[in-house]
Amino acid sequence: MRALPASVLQGALLTGLYFAGAVIAILYLRTPADVTLFWPAAGIGYVAVLRYGLKYAATIAIAQLLLHLLVIPVPAQFLPFSIASNAVGTLVAGAYVQNRHDQIRFRMSDGLLLLRGGLVLALVSAGIGTLGMLYARMVHADEMLRVLIQWWLGDLLGITSVAPALLLLFYRKHRRTADAMPAEGGMRERATWLAVLLCVLAGGLAVMRNGSMYPLALATLPLGLLLWSAARFPPAFTATATMAVTVFLALVLGLGLSGFDRPESMRDTGLMMGTLTVNSVIPMLLVASYQERFNAMTALHVRATRDPLTGLLNRDAFEDQARNQLANAQSPLTLLYVDLDHFKLVNDSASHVAGDEVIRNISALVHAEFGTDALIARSGGDEFSVLVPQSTSAALMRGRNLLAEIETMRVAWQGQNLGTTASIGLATSQPPHMAFDELLSQADAACFEAKEHGGNRLFATEPNADDLRTRARLMHSAIAAREALDQRRFDLWCQPIVDLRQPQARQAHFEVLLRWRDDDGNLRPPAELITAAERYRLGPRLDRYVLDTVLGWLEAHPHAAGEVGQCNINLSAATLADEEFGDYFAGRLHRSALSPEQLCLEITETSVVRDMNRTRRFIGRMRDLGCRFALDDFGTGFCSFGYLRDLDVDYLKIDGSFVRNLDQSDLSEAVVRSITEIAHLLGMRAVAEHAETHVQLEHLRALGVDYAQGYVFQRPIPIEEFFGIARAA
Repeated sequence: MRALPASVLQGALLTGLYFAGAVIAILYLRTPADVTLFWPAAGIGYVAVLRYGLKYAATIAIAQLLLHLLVIPVPAQFLPFSIASNAVGTLVAGAYVQNRHDQIRFRMSDGLLLLRGGLVLALVSAGIGTLGMLYARMVHADEMLRVLIQWWLGDLLGITSVAPALLLLFYRKHRRTADAMPAEGGMRERATWLAVLLCVLAGGLAVMRNGSMYPLALATLPLGLLLWSAARFPPAFTATATMAVTVFLALVLGLGLSGFDRPESMRDTGLMMGTLTVNSVIPMLLVASYQERFNAMTALHVRATRDPLTGLLNRDAFEDQARNQLANAQSPLTLLYVDLDHFKLVNDSASHVAGDEVIRNISALVHAEFGTDALIARSGGDEFSVLVPQSTSAALMRGRNLLAEIETMRVAWQGQNLGTTASIGLATSQPPHMAFDELLSQADAACFEAKEHGGNRLFATEPNADDLRTRARLMHSAIAAREALDQRRFDLWCQPIVDLRQPQARQAHFEVLLRWRDDDGNLRPPAELITAAERYRLGPRLDRYVLDTVLGWLEAHPHAAGEVGQCNINLSAATLADEEFGDYFAGRLHRSALSPEQLCLEITETSVVRDMNRTRRFIGRMRDLGCRFALDDFGTGFCSFGYLRDLDVDYLKIDGSFVRNLDQSDLSEAVVRSITEIAHLLGMRAVAEHAETHVQLEHLRALGVDYAQGYVFQRPIPIEEFFGIARAA
């Protein structure tokens, strides 16, 4: 019910506005049979129909009827034609425009569409009006062409001069802020522009009054200023200025003011009205062109700086802005690195489209928690970064709030309620601020620590803490390891595994060990590589490299391959969870001349207990190919004795910490004896690692250990030296 009074009031206002525009045009009429040179009401009615709908064409008919009843009477025969001319023309033009575009945007294509609609409106209106005047015997038949052209030009001039300004006015609440082209010229430049315009108009009028033969020059002088306005000022300013200048010139030239002669001939009328129409169109087309270029540049900027799924900053834009803040801020800045826990489960169980919906909801939570004061980015598939100007304590509170909100969030999707949790790493920088890369490294390390402790928690780093330095060193090692992989800066080294009962050639049974080199060719400690590979998920890639390189080397040296009874190769815990590794391994063995029985894959006890079911499947598949298995570092997780019955392995490798203390510790001796006995009971063989002395060897033989490996036999050496092959230069 409330909509009806509002609609009536709106219709009344539009009727009054159209009526006012029509009254201005009456100034051009000298007789009731005359045709006005300028009909601004056409532009008013055109905009009303485009903005509020075709039904508002009725306001044109009502205003036209009131005009003839109250201001300028016309013959009764002409009255229906006069009422219908603009109303029908506007209705046809409005339908033409809306049929091609549901929503008008400020761009060149829509500007040309509106211009075509205006031409249609003016032509239909002029046709109906001319027929009406002829029917009412207000003009003779030989004057029809003049009346038609003059009516058409009058409506067209009214549309081109008035419609752009009114469109911008009526659509101002519906234009997106992002679409608004920023003005380059300030208030001082606008004041200068206005002063120059007034001087140009005043000077032009003075020249014309002194007898110049070129009155149309007055119409073209302001065009340069309008082009200046189009290039420097907001579109609304240019549209309003164009309307004001056109109306002023139309009044001066059309009415013969200030000493000008009113155009009498069809030629003079056409020249004047055509010039004014062109002058009113060109600035607005130029504005539309600038706006379209601005929109294109804005779209490119958004594409380059924003994540398309969430609308947040992307990683590159975030890093640029974060570096700028760190360089200039004089207060604490805290970086929060948010990583969703096990988000792959959402994508795998529900679909990536569902995962995208969850990401969108979480991005809204992040934005709602930290607001506009913070820099917020989607820095990865399921990762977010937040740089907030707050201390550690304040950021901790908001980070914990975010964790709780993410945990309780649910997204309904095809009968499921999807949810997830997150791990957050937090690092704070005090002025003078550290480099962004260092701050990110700290936050990332803290996030990793949160995940290592089960996820759904927040960890904050403390500057200069020992664990922080350790994590940073590991991250640098991981980066260096990736570079070494890319550049193949790894060497294969070997160490024999000796049968304590029936010793054989060292090449018969050995373990392949990996050594890596830095940029200068110096060997790096292998412990750094192992720890970094496990923590930063380099294991699968590293294991593939080792396997391929070992097989490749043995294939290139068939004589050495013939000496191999069993070659042990280590696999990381992450490789056991890599579903694609089995396919890769099977394919690589199929292409190799080496027999699968010559390979023994070593897996650690700690990696086994992480996922027993997955490990059993992996071992089963590899054994089907013919490979053997060894359980490495056994004894460090002593409670895993119960798992041995379910693991089809060939060797138990006793952790070196027990072997080193064998001759000094009764406990170590008991552990070694127990592991050996259990291995034999299950049909396995026991291998002692890190055997360093002959005394230890005697103890191992006495305890029934089957094999030993360590410095007592040989330190690890390059594979070429191990097989007595000269290394290629």
